[in-house]
Amino acid sequence: MRKLVLMSVLSLASTTHAADASITLERQWLLEGLSSPESVALSANGRELYVSNVNGEGDARDGNGFIARVSRDGRLLQRDWVVGLDGPKGLVLDDGTLYAADIVRVVSIDVATGAVRTRIDVPGAKFLNDLALTPDGTLLASDSGMSRITALRGDVVSTWLEDARLRSINGLLPQRERLLVTTMQGLLLAVDWRTKEISEIAHGLGDGDGVAALDDGNFIVGEWPGRLFQVNADGSVATILDTREEQRYWNDFLRLGDTIVAPHWQPGALGAYRVVRSSR
Repeated sequence: MRKLVLMSVLSLASTTHAADASITLERQWLLEGLSSPESVALSANGRELYVSNVNGEGDARDGNGFIARVSRDGRLLQRDWVVGLDGPKGLVLDDGTLYAADIVRVVSIDVATGAVRTRIDVPGAKFLNDLALTPDGTLLASDSGMSRITALRGDVVSTWLEDARLRSINGLLPQRERLLVTTMQGLLLAVDWRTKEISEIAHGLGDGDGVAALDDGNFIVGEWPGRLFQVNADGSVATILDTREEQRYWNDFLRLGDTIVAPHWQPGALGAYRVVRSSR
């Protein structure tokens, strides 16, 4: 059943380690009735959200995956907008084309029609996960099974970076001077665009997934099995909330101003949460 819940307040766990959380989240809306949603992207006009739905096991090449369209205020516009994918995860929009990481290939979609344009196989890929664009417009894909970031320019595929520290790589977030990376080894890393030097920002983040940068230089990092962390610029970490017991996962979320839009693989929902900064 699809259900929209508006303006309820999410109860927060108080457990912290290494630092005290200075932010909380206030739920704005929750859309249920999705199927293993993993990532979300904003439309060019800013009025819609595209949500990838694995709709099965994350590595199953079963053709069950789809992408849904949701309004900015949480109304389901079209559940089966793009169908026939396998396990779509990371999404990136670029000049009228939506790209989706689909296990071992990257799929390009015409947003005007919802039609699949291309399916680009990535040689040697095992588990493509998140997508990001470099400052020069190159598309990057993280491969959780290969400790690798792959680059795609058109139909040309190459290895952008491969390093043991990228083991179980998951989320990607481009910034002006660097690429932020989360890993399911609990790391938040930064990769310099120019030198590709890797530096550690924080560790102890469990099965790291989504990451958002805040205006104060701090970060929010999600662990997909159900924890959300505040990571401070000095590397200290605090637990904002823990939803593992209720089986509410935190996947590849999107920051829109003071709001975090988060897919919850379990229980199959998309939520929007206002970031509230508390005074100390």
